[in-house]
Amino acid sequence: MGVSPSAFRKWLKGEAEPSRERLVALANTAGVGVGWLATGEGEPPDLRPEGGAGVREHEMPGLEEFVLLPSRDSVAAAGASPEVPVDRRGAHYMAFRNDWVREEIGIDPAAIGLERAVGDSMAPTINDGDLLLLDTGQRAFALFGIYVLEIDGERLVKRVQRKLDGSLVLISDNTDYERDVVPAGRVEHLRAIGRVVWIGKKL
Repeated sequence: MGVSPSAFRKWLKGEAEPSRERLVALANTAGVGVGWLATGEGEPPDLRPEGGAGVREHEMPGLEEFVLLPSRDSVAAAGASPEVPVDRRGAHYMAFRNDWVREEIGIDPAAIGLERAVGDSMAPTINDGDLLLLDTGQRAFALFGIYVLEIDGERLVKRVQRKLDGSLVLISDNTDYERDVVPAGRVEHLRAIGRVVWIGKKL
């Protein structure tokens, strides 16, 4: 379309709207009608990808078979840095097959969340930049597990152990970091974003 990625991202995030000329260029590039693109009215186009090299069209699953997860601006700190860097690359998505989520992870795809780890406190289990899939249906801390949690507005990823007295122990897999104990009276200030059920990383 001759449009910069930053301008396109602003359209996706609702920060700006394309001009009439850009709207026409987008419709022509995507092979859809301008009216449908602008208002959503009329017969929706078939947006499934066509067959390519090594792929037959009838083998391509429909989009409804996938769950699309946005790569959020927020990150889960796995370190002691006072300032957590923010991913400002714009709107990105990862797609996972619904049947893979159900069979391999064993949870409802609607409960899946995505976070990116920052820091080295959970190394070697979780490294800086690793992608984390969360079961957001688990908002209560179990006896033991790795969670993304929020405390005082900061997101952390830690191994959490729940004690019988109601307190929580936050454990870092990196032995350079000490354990933190959250007294039972302070647990209400913690919010579980979800339990980590899958880790994606570069080799």
